Amino acid sequence: MPTCKSCGIRWSWKQTMKASWKFSGAMNCPHCQSSQYATPKSKQRMTYINWLVLLPLPFSTIWDIPLSYTIMMMSSLIIVDLSLIPKMIELSNEQKPLW
Repeated sequence: MPTCKSCGIRWSWKQTMKASWKFSGAMNCPHCQSSQYATPKSKQRMTYINWLVLLPLPFSTIWDIPLSYTIMMMSSLIIVDLSLIPKMIELSNEQKPLW
């Protein structure tokens, strides 16, 4: 779970999920209200995890897997993805570019 770089308090899973759904880059610490940003490294890791959700699509086409099984596999991967997001986020006090 991420730890605020300003106050040093660790966020809970629920607080992390709530903060990570913001469209702006800043996530506010639930304890000290300072702006926190996901590090470029953690953004890259989350992108890789999100792409795993699409992994069943080419295999379902190649091996002719029924659509219902493909949807079930993708649904289970979405659940795994959502449960891993809070564990992947690392925080920083400043917003850094991805490159």
